[in-house]
Amino acid sequence: MSLAPLSRSLRPGALALVAALALLSGCSAADAPEVTNGDPVLEQGRDLWIRQCASCHGAAGAGGRGPALADGAVLVKYPDVADQITVVAEGLNAMPAFGGRFEPAEIEAVVRYTREVLNASE
Repeated sequence: MSLAPLSRSLRPGALALVAALALLSGCSAADAPEVTNGDPVLEQGRDLWIRQCASCHGAAGAGGRGPALADGAVLVKYPDVADQITVVAEGLNAMPAFGGRFEPAEIEAVVRYTREVLNASE
């Protein structure tokens, strides 16, 4: 899709503003908490979190378009990890299903990241 028709309909500078906002929204995902113990599964979960989840749930899981998952929120909402895995795989309300995009091990990795890193005790 070409941006030419869109750029003609925007005021000067508006397209630059839209582009800057798009870049800034992607940059916040880099602020996702690091995995400190070197666990490769949690590293995989962080990578998936940054690419697929942070844009809605916030880089640190504080919420946004999607609900907060950090500070114990996900552990309260889904005390049974299997229930959280089901929601990620099958979707719920506005959240899309990721079961068709990711292998079960990838879904488990991102769920572990939310539970073990975003909700790690300081």
